[in-house]
This record gives sequence, structure tokens and C-alpha cells, in this order.
Amino acid sequence: MKLNHIKYKYIFLCLLLLGLTSCKKDFLNQKNPLAISDEEVWTDPALISMYVNSIYNDVPGWDMGQLFSSISDESMVTYSTDASHTVLRGDWSAVSNPMGYWPYASIRKCNEFFARIDAAPVDNATKTIMKGEVRFLRAFLYYNLTIRYGGVPIILRPQKITDDLQVSRNTLDESFNFIITQMDSAANELPKDALRGKATKGAALAMKGRTLTFYASPLYNEAHDNARWKAAADANLAVMNLGKYTLNPDLKRIWLDGTEGNKEPIFEVCYAIPQKHHYLDAIVKPLIVANNTAGMRNPYQELVNAYPMKNGKLISEIGSGYDLNDPYVGRDDRFYNDIAYNGAKIKGTASGPPVREITLQIYKGGRDYDEIPGYQIYNTYTGYYSTKMINQENAVYRAGFGSTQPWLEIRYAEVLLNYAEAQNEYLGSPDASVYEALNKIRRRAGIINDIPAGSLNKESMRAAIANERYVELSYECKRYWDLRRWKTADKVLNGVKFTGVVTTKKPDGSFNYEYKPAVTQSGIFLPKMYFMPLPQSEITKNKKLVQNPGWE
Repeated sequence: MKLNHIKYKYIFLCLLLLGLTSCKKDFLNQKNPLAISDEEVWTDPALISMYVNSIYNDVPGWDMGQLFSSISDESMVTYSTDASHTVLRGDWSAVSNPMGYWPYASIRKCNEFFARIDAAPVDNATKTIMKGEVRFLRAFLYYNLTIRYGGVPIILRPQKITDDLQVSRNTLDESFNFIITQMDSAANELPKDALRGKATKGAALAMKGRTLTFYASPLYNEAHDNARWKAAADANLAVMNLGKYTLNPDLKRIWLDGTEGNKEPIFEVCYAIPQKHHYLDAIVKPLIVANNTAGMRNPYQELVNAYPMKNGKLISEIGSGYDLNDPYVGRDDRFYNDIAYNGAKIKGTASGPPVREITLQIYKGGRDYDEIPGYQIYNTYTGYYSTKMINQENAVYRAGFGSTQPWLEIRYAEVLLNYAEAQNEYLGSPDASVYEALNKIRRRAGIINDIPAGSLNKESMRAAIANERYVELSYECKRYWDLRRWKTADKVLNGVKFTGVVTTKKPDGSFNYEYKPAVTQSGIFLPKMYFMPLPQSEITKNKKLVQNPGWE
């Protein structure tokens, strides 16, 4: 079925705003953009390029990431009406699911591209790259469907109104294998280097590695097929062997360095004012420097406790040096980059430039806690703020506006962790490569002692990798999905009230720390929730769709 003029008007205007126009300078003088037909798009290389770019605009970024960081044991949103609380209460269904995702309109755009591109007036080299881009993006859309629902309908051509639109679900194995083979094909079509935000060979291989890691995990691998772990390890190792990616030595610059010198991002969603932006720099700060919005992403004590000490030991381990009376001393560098605690410094503004630095007062009666009891909802219920990914020098943010940090969908640290996990699970005991992958990340975090090779068995290494993922990838839309694929969500999230710290300032200026639940209601995660319900609206339209067990 042909896309109508309104749809093309939308694509054209979106890309004009995003600055992704590769068209001729006099394009707007040639035609009225509101009158561009679908046929004309496929006769103009510039419009075809814009069409491809429009599919990039369908990739989730900060819009999805904020929710998933607040539905696990990472952080919370203070507002009880936020969608995250709906998820935590287990109050979601096939009719209403804040985590739901059904991007078949975007998939149709991809299929339309493949149906048209071979006859289009584009040179072969460009055509091959475009095919790789769209193949990657379509596979990524299917990946996000499959990890939610299991097997989904795999549709590879643009359906017409005269077609039979009653389509059955493909199996879980078919869905995963489709994504994997498509990423392989995309890797062969894509260049090694491209503009930031564009798909590359490395991006396709990294997404293949992540997909295989999921496919090997307990939720999707009920038969415990160990060969899947081997395939996942090999796929992630292939990214490492490209020699293109490295860990950025500066934790603060991972999200802020947009130069070619930043070799950690592999695939990202880009933002630029005024066309496309978010407001991370506002929502995570205390009210005094939030500029009209606040109360998001308050870190839980469980996450705070997961950060190792500088010597590499967990705070609960003998010899860690952890001091209950001075709990924020001697932690690894990620802790100070990611977590803002009582006495820490943070920069911000209440009404625009310039920024100013404040020392956080997160104690009973403190300005950034409950000095004005009715305003605590705009501060923190956990006793902490999050500073990971924020731009401390940003002076133009406000509610709904002003932040441009990219959403890093996949970065090199995740590849190392995916490799370490897959290789450890494949082998009977971890080899030297597993230790090295993990130690690279820990060294970047300022940890002075490596985990000695041979010191951990398979189970203890599994726990070490899980904790590193918890800390290193916090707030990156990874933890919730890890708990699901490991099938531990019903233990970690169900029936649990996550905690925060209540800090009291003593007369002598020292502080007392008391740990209490930060939420009033225990979380709910039932076994049926491992696979989300297909949207009821789609079940109603398509009688061949079979609902997931427990959601009928």
C-alpha cells in the first residue's frame, strides 16, 4: 500500500528539523514539500537518503531509557503517578503496558525501502550501505520486540490492504535467528566508519553479540544449549578484534565527548538543540538547581552498595576498608561519577546561565532533602541523586528542554561484559580472557587491584560479572533486561521494598546513617511477566496472534 502525502510530509519535516537533509540546496525551491508523492521519493537520491534517516528517528533513546532505570533495583521516581510505579505495582496488562513496544509501522518503512531500492537511481556503493543501514535498523526493531514477547510475526514485505493481514507469530528460535542473520548481513554491507549516530560494521557485530548473549540466557534457552554461549562469546570477541573500540579513560566524557577520539560508543541516538533534545540535566537534580523539574532517578541504596571499594573489594568483604560511619570514602571512581550523596558537590541552575556549584544537604531538615516537607517529592526519597551522564556545565536546561547527551545504545564496556559472561558460561571455569575483560573495566574505574586469574570459580565469576554489569551499565536500560534474561527478576524485584538512607546531622557536625525502605509498597514481578503480553489491540485485529501464557 502506498504511503500517502501526509506520511511523507511528516518524514520530510522531521528530517529537515533533525538537520539530516542531504538534499540539494535548491530543493525547497523545486517543489512544494507538501506535495511530494511516494513515487517521487524513489526517484530522488536525496529524498531516499532522507527516508533512510527517518527510520533512524524511530529508534528509542532517552524516551525509553528513563522508564527502565526506575523499574528495577537501580533507582526510583518520586512521583507516584509516574509510569514506573505502575510497572512496580504489577498493574500492567495486555490493554495497558508502559513497557509495550509494537513498531510494525517502522518495520513497514524498512520493508518499503527494500521493495523500492533496487530500482532506485542510487549508485551501487551507496545502495549497499543504505541496505546495510536499513537491515540493521529493522533487525534492531525486531530485537526489541523479541526480548519482550518471544516469537513475533516476521514480516519482510510491505503489506497491501488486499493482502491477508492475519499473520501468525514466528517461533522464538526463528525470531532470534532472523535477527542474528540480518545483523551478519548488515555487517557485510556497512562501512567500518560513519558519522556518529549511523550504523556501522561494528554496530551490527555488537548487536549480534548482544542478541546472541540474550539467546543463550536462561529465559530464552530452556534447553541449556551451551553452544549458544560459545556463539555469543565468539560474536563479542569479533567486535573486540576489530581494533576500533576502546574504553574512554575519562568516565565523565563517555557521553559528553562527541569527537572521533571517543572510541567507546558503538551505536547511539544523537540529539541536538533545538531539533531533538531531552532534559536529563534537569530531572536528576535537587529542586534548587533543577530549573522547574526534578524528582527522577533517585539511586537506591542497593545500587550504592554495589559499587566496589578502590581496592576492588565489595563493601561487605573482609579487608574492604569500608567504614559504616564514613560510607562514601574509598569507593571506586564510578561511584563518585555516578552517585551524589550528602556532602557531594553538584552544579546546576535555577533559572538559566550561569551554573553554580552547591554542596548537597541531604539530611533530615536539609535543603536538598526535607527542609520543606511538602517539597521532598521534588528532591529525593532515597537520600541520593544521580550524576551519571549529566553535563555539569549545561546552563540552558529546564523542564522538557536543554540536554543533548546521546543515548548510547551500545558501547564497548558492554561488549567486554557480554564477552566475559558468555565465555564464563561456556567454559567449566573462567579462563584468562574472562579476567582480562573484567579487569579492563575495573582498571578504568580506578580499582587498583586486579581480580587474580584463577581466583574465582564459574559461579563466583558469574556473580562478579553480574555486579559489574549492575554498576558499569547502571541507568543504561540494561539492568531490568538482565534480571529478566537471567530469570532472577521474580527474586530480585518481587516482594521487595528497595531502600534508601536517612541521614541525620549530629550536634558535632558528624552524621548518622539509617537505612529504611524508600517505597511504601513491595514490588510485584510474577513468573508470567517474563514474557510481556502482546497488545490486546493487536490480538483483536489479528485473530492468528496467540497471547502469551498467563495473559489470556
